[in-house]
Amino acid sequence: MGCSTDPEPINFGTDQCALCKMNISDHKFGAEIVTRKGKIYKYDAAECMFNALSLGDIPYNDAAGFYVIDAANPKQLINGVTATYLISEKLPSPMGAFLSAYKNKTDAEKNQSQFGGELKTWDDILAKFKVGK
Repeated sequence: MGCSTDPEPINFGTDQCALCKMNISDHKFGAEIVTRKGKIYKYDAAECMFNALSLGDIPYNDAAGFYVIDAANPKQLINGVTATYLISEKLPSPMGAFLSAYKNKTDAEKNQSQFGGELKTWDDILAKFKVGK
């Protein structure tokens, strides 16, 4: 594969989270960081990816791409920077941050109207997790 910076599909049930080491099993959650050198780090939830970034496990500038699972289209990885995020206590995520991601803002708004919570952008989430760019 070489130095591709494309994401690769998450193998649910077998891939492990690079941060918490849990098996990645919920098809509506998950995330990946692909580094500029093509190394892929997979996470069971977006919050694990943001926690890894805040801990400095992967320097922000080493990443070629950030990807999250679109909660409206399970198993589908989307660009995390352009995603719309919803934090709703009625939509639990694997590591307890109640964080889901959506490719289309309308999907996030639909879930917000049904479950409540707050819509957030990439920069909002980086600030919440204290990630420096």
